[in-house]
Amino acid sequence: MATPKSKVEIDYTVRERELLVRRAISDLIRTQRKRRSVLTQERLADLSEISFEHLNHIENYKSGVSVEVLERIARALGFVRLSEFLALDEHKIL
Repeated sequence: MATPKSKVEIDYTVRERELLVRRAISDLIRTQRKRRSVLTQERLADLSEISFEHLNHIENYKSGVSVEVLERIARALGFVRLSEFLALDEHKIL
């Protein structure tokens, strides 16, 4: 029988997973934006109806992103569904 994990171990795993997901989302946004060479952070932020600073923080792992904002970013990048956007995750974390 497996030994139950302590709360500290479980919390660490949850935090670690959150960081991996944040990085995967950030990398995906940056990669898809750069594939559209004319799409700057400023323009994507404008199209997504968020501030440049917020998008910059998302892309640079300084801030998480809500599902609502992520959907707006995905639409601004030309995706109809959020699931289509997330399916492009090269890390296979999402």
